[in-house]
Order: sequence, then C-alpha cells, then structure tokens
Amino acid sequence: MGTSKNVTKNFIEEVENRIDKALTWDRKSSYSDMPTLAAAARHLCLASGGKRARPKLAYYFGLSVDSDLDLLADVGVAAEFIHGASLLHDDVIDHGTLRRGLETVNVKWDNLTAVLAGDLLLAESIKGLHRCPRPVAQEALDVVAQMTRATMLESHVRGSTETTLDQYRYIALGKTAAMFSWCGRSAAFLGNNDEEKQESIECFGKFGQHFGIAFQMADDLLDLQELESGKTPFADIRNKNPNHPLILAQSLDTGFREKLQQAWQSENPLLESTIMSLGAHCISTGAAAQTLECIHVEIQKALEALGDFKKRPGCREIAAWADTVWKRFRHLEAV
Repeated sequence: MGTSKNVTKNFIEEVENRIDKALTWDRKSSYSDMPTLAAAARHLCLASGGKRARPKLAYYFGLSVDSDLDLLADVGVAAEFIHGASLLHDDVIDHGTLRRGLETVNVKWDNLTAVLAGDLLLAESIKGLHRCPRPVAQEALDVVAQMTRATMLESHVRGSTETTLDQYRYIALGKTAAMFSWCGRSAAFLGNNDEEKQESIECFGKFGQHFGIAFQMADDLLDLQELESGKTPFADIRNKNPNHPLILAQSLDTGFREKLQQAWQSENPLLESTIMSLGAHCISTGAAAQTLECIHVEIQKALEALGDFKKRPGCREIAAWADTVWKRFRHLEAV
C-alpha cells in the first residue's frame, strides 16, 4: 500500500470504527437505559480532538516492514484504549476539567465513572489483541505496568520543588515513551520479513523511546505556553506537577524556585493571577528554550535509531513527523 493521505485516513477510520464497535453495548445486555461506562468511554475515545498519534505511528512503521494492516488496526485500537485509560485516571488524580476541548469524564459524570471507564478500556485493549502474536499482548501488559509505576512516582513528586530530571525521565518513559515504543515494536512483530524482524523490533522500539520523551517534553511546552491544546491551560502549574521546563527553571533561577515552592506549599487553591505569573517567570528563565534543545537531542537520537529503515516509505513519514515536533517551537530559541 502507498503512503498517501487517503490511505492513512482509511486506516485511522478503520481504527475509529473498531473503537466505536468495541464501545457499543445494547440496552438489554447492560440492564440500563443509558450504559454509563460505554457513554463515558465513548465521550473520551471518540472525541473529535483526539490526534490518534499512536495508531498513526504503528501504521507508518507497519508500512515500512509490510505488516498485516488488519492486525495492525487491532494494535491501533489497543493503543488508543490504553492511552485513553491513562487519561481518564489522570484526570481524576489531577482534578482535570477539560480534555480534547470537552468536559472531562470526572466532571461530566464523576470520579467513580472515570476510574471504572478507564479499567474497562484496559480490559478491552487486551481482549482486542487476541489475534496478534503473543508477544504483542504480553508487551502491552508490560506497558500498562510501566505506566502505572510512572504514575505512582508522578504522584509522589507532586508539589515537590526537589524533583530531579532523572525522576522526570522515568515518568516520561513510563507514561509516554513506553507506549510509543510498543507501537513500533508491535508493527515490527507483524512484519512479513522474518530475516529483518529482530532488527526492526529493536530499531522501532528504540525510536519510540526517544520520540516518546520528546513528545512528552513538547506537551510540557504546550502546557506552559497556554496554546490551543484542548486541555486546561497551565495544568502542570495548577496541579503542582513538576514538568521538564519547571524543573529546569528552578535550577536556573532561585527566585522562581522560591515563588513556586511558596505557591505549591500553600493550602489555598492557586489564584489564576499567580498561575499566569509563574508561567511567565518560568519562560523568562530560559527553561522553555532549554527544553526545546532537549527535544531536539531526543529527536536526533530517535532518527539515528531508525538506521537504514529511515529511507523506507512509512519511516520517511515518521522522520518528517518527528522533525515537526521540535520545529513548531522554534520561536522559543530566542527566548
């Protein structure tokens, strides 16, 4: 198959159709006039603001090694369900109010519904991989475990001005990069050339790790810049979550560290004016620009990991996509 926009669109549409089917229950079997868990899961997973980054990544990798696209669509659905479960749980932990431009499930329904809908998505993700080679499902479970451990550490460092970059990396690897790596490795497992299978598994997995780190750092910048990301603006400052630029800013400016510590240690909710002031102060330290440079380094490592696969259709699109992740923030280089 080619790599035209129409072919990519067809694959994503197939993933979305399978999501729709998996999250559809009839009223008789649910003993309810309005199956709440189904509605809550659909509210998140079928929202128009979803970027489908993980299915796209699996798709492009699959093109480069001639993967079975039917099975690859199952991988795409599972990736969206695992990712969706993490978002539902995160919004409960963070008291999130806006996701993909809509009210979060915990706001529209309640925390119980959000947690159980996330659990449901995790179950559906593994069930949907029953046709794939066993290692694909096994590694999906490993990803869930990594994400859980990373979320636990993230909760432990919440509100801390002592968080290290090593701790940040562990969290980013677990919460974002592990899934990106799994998408690449799964596509390689489904490839048709047995002679290059092991090499592609390792290359795509390593790419996913570095690209996932860069992707998370870019998300941190989006949060700090208060761009139209469809999420609650300045959520990391508001939720006392030490992201990459916030950690860097504290090492660059002791005055910022003191202000952030004072704000995060207060028992009172942060005022919007305080949140905006902290965000502006963080940028003024040069932390955003340094985070951008770190993104660039991770992208270069990701591209190096592809080796000769980078020349193939699919991987060429991935390389171009990775390049745009840091270029969209080029205006920060002068900050």
